[in-house]
Amino acid sequence: MQDRFSDFDRREAAARWHAELQDPDVDERIWQAFRAWEADPANAAAFQEIEAALDLLDQSSLADSPSTPSRRPRLPHLLLAGAALAVVLVAALLAVTAASPVRELRPVIHVTEIGERADFTLADGSRIHLNTDTEIEILFSQQARRLHLVSGQALFEVAPGPRPFMVEAGDTETIAHGTIFDIYRRDEGVRIALREGAVSVSQNHTAPIRLHPGQQALARPGQPPQVTGIDPARIGQWQSGTLAFDNVTLAEAVAEMNRYATTQIEIADPALAAERISGVFPAGEQHAFAEALGLYLPLTAENRADRIVLIRADARPD
Repeated sequence: MQDRFSDFDRREAAARWHAELQDPDVDERIWQAFRAWEADPANAAAFQEIEAALDLLDQSSLADSPSTPSRRPRLPHLLLAGAALAVVLVAALLAVTAASPVRELRPVIHVTEIGERADFTLADGSRIHLNTDTEIEILFSQQARRLHLVSGQALFEVAPGPRPFMVEAGDTETIAHGTIFDIYRRDEGVRIALREGAVSVSQNHTAPIRLHPGQQALARPGQPPQVTGIDPARIGQWQSGTLAFDNVTLAEAVAEMNRYATTQIEIADPALAAERISGVFPAGEQHAFAEALGLYLPLTAENRADRIVLIRADARPD
């Protein structure tokens, strides 16, 4: 009997949390308290059950029946129902599952190839800009705007709305508060850079940190996110088709250039890789980049089938 009441209490709490989190300006302390509550696997399961019930209602024929209002009441109003809301949602989950087949929610997938960029507008008016070699999955429901950055880099211009806008990348989750931000997922971690507005970033469901314009967070696996400053003008600069380097190592510059072309550049000498460069270069123009390097670094470029090899000039055989 105690377990039954425990499950009931969890569902009631889950329903209240779900309603509370619909506010696009939800306080950071609320998210932190929710994360602590959700850390209990039983609580997390109850919350998923509530979400599933609402998703099923949204997609089912019951939602359009004459006895059902054409629009579901706003969730904050449902907070007044308290425990009754939890009972109705769970009962609806069972009823809808038994009464009608449900359309499976499938994400919309967008992909760019190496050297390609793409821009598109979402149903809510938000804009997404995809950089080279990127894949993103988009799954909107009545409760949330969820996106999953599978690989690559994307710039998000988020339209305000009652549903939270959440982007998952690796082990991070970024929640936008009407904003423009960039996420770059790479092997060594995930970088979230904020140009306008505010975002909350959490890693492995830990307490979120809030970024302000001109800040970026680098989340490496197994380490807490590191927040540093960044020139907001540099965020999303790749949209112009150019890459700007400011006193970076040649190895860093080559790695970035290689993202945009199938012709890869290799550095033959580790000492050469440590040379530092600055400048603005067209993305994907590997041969032009290699030629420009030869103007102010002691190197020559050799074309070899599908790659360009950079060799220190004094190491090249006569």
